[in-house]
Amino acid sequence: MGLNHRFVAVVRLTLPATPFMTSNPPAPSQRPPPTGLLARRLQHAALAFETGVLEQVLAREPDNVEVLAALAEACTRLRRYRRGLELDRLLVQRDPDEPLFRYNLACSLALTGELDAACAELLGAIDRGYRDFAHMERDPDLRRLRRDPCWQRVRDRVARLGPAGTGSGS
Repeated sequence: MGLNHRFVAVVRLTLPATPFMTSNPPAPSQRPPPTGLLARRLQHAALAFETGVLEQVLAREPDNVEVLAALAEACTRLRRYRRGLELDRLLVQRDPDEPLFRYNLACSLALTGELDAACAELLGAIDRGYRDFAHMERDPDLRRLRRDPCWQRVRDRVARLGPAGTGSGS
């Protein structure tokens, strides 16, 4: 018992003092932001909370397209790919000519392994005006699709349209 007590005393004496160990802690605005694992956990908790709120709002307002889009994005960021896919399909049903909805549906399909359907939706997004080809080439959601042979059809379509214009990414 005495040995453990002395060890703790030695450790306390050798630790450098930090601003958080003083009697006057710095104001929240002066504290460094969390980093590493703590930062990721806080971001995940905030996103999970946001998703819960959006689900409740959607239950009361099922026709709210803004809530549907925000919830689909949040679900995808939380890696709830099946729920994101379901919501992206609803968005395309609501507005089939919106290129960004088609693009996001293609991303969800790619994330769930439905690569042929993802390719078809991506071509549909391009046909309806999606033009952020640089984003398409680096979007991590489309990584699996870019390794699939059907990606060549997307590249051919983009090449026929000429230089990439401006557009929106997911």
